[in-house]
Amino acid sequence: MGRVGNTSRRLSTVFGRILRVYSLRLRLVFGSDPNASLSPTRHLDRSEALKIVNIISVQSFKGGTGKSTISANLAVTLAQLGKRVGVVDLDLEGPGLHVIFGVADADVKATINDVLQHKAPVNQAVLDLTSRLKLKDGYLIFCPAGHKLDEILSILDTGFNLYTFKRILEDLARDYNLEYLLIDSHPGIEKDTLLSMALCDYLVLISRVDQQDLFGSGVMTEVASQLKKPVVLILNMVPSSVNEKEASKIADRLAELFHLRVLTALPFNSDVLENLSKGVFVLEKPKDPLTKRFTEIAMKMLEAIETGPPDDPSTTQSTSQPVA
Repeated sequence: MGRVGNTSRRLSTVFGRILRVYSLRLRLVFGSDPNASLSPTRHLDRSEALKIVNIISVQSFKGGTGKSTISANLAVTLAQLGKRVGVVDLDLEGPGLHVIFGVADADVKATINDVLQHKAPVNQAVLDLTSRLKLKDGYLIFCPAGHKLDEILSILDTGFNLYTFKRILEDLARDYNLEYLLIDSHPGIEKDTLLSMALCDYLVLISRVDQQDLFGSGVMTEVASQLKKPVVLILNMVPSSVNEKEASKIADRLAELFHLRVLTALPFNSDVLENLSKGVFVLEKPKDPLTKRFTEIAMKMLEAIETGPPDDPSTTQSTSQPVA
């Protein structure tokens, strides 16, 4: 609790200055008023295609939080629950989902980079993972990002705008009849993560239990609130020195401090790291306790989406029991 207390005091003294910086960035990306740019009177009203799909942006303030691992396992788990799911790798500076999903270069006709740069239609960048991953239920498609140096440098040089990205999401939702669309975003608060945040229905924030990461997660939560986006938090890689009771207290304190819902606290699991280049954890180890936890997380996330943000986030319950 000492670490969380220090974070709380630091938030109260530094938040104002930090948020002024990101408020300026919001204005640069969306115009003078970010909320006005998202209002129905402007061009970003949700189309019929986007109304039928729940867009979930998975983000983190720092790298190395397990964001992509959680994105991949959540997507597969949602499909296993019978949902029609799409995943877009928008971590354009450091893509990694293709490795977790076992996608080789020969499998890829086009990437999301090509689509964002108007070099290819979105259907050429879509890979159907349903049969590839031998999913018996649901449906799963994946749009990989370019991982070669020239592809990364090219998209960083040209960039992309909100309307282009919105159109891509519309096409995916409509053409593949998606119920859930997960966007694995780049860590930190950059233009592409703000665009992802602007178009999502829910923000899933991944954080480790350290002062810098928790502080940054608080900043991201405040930025999301300016865009009127509800946030759920997953604490990941909780060290073994933090027991279940302590993890629960940390989760409750963060829920109260940041006004969000904490889905769970996941202990550090070396098996997950060892499995990264071998496949999706929940498929490789279906009987592992962590696989059950991913099912619980997915169901809680579905419940959160259906019920909306709680009136009193401090009442959020955590499921931080240890995993073998």
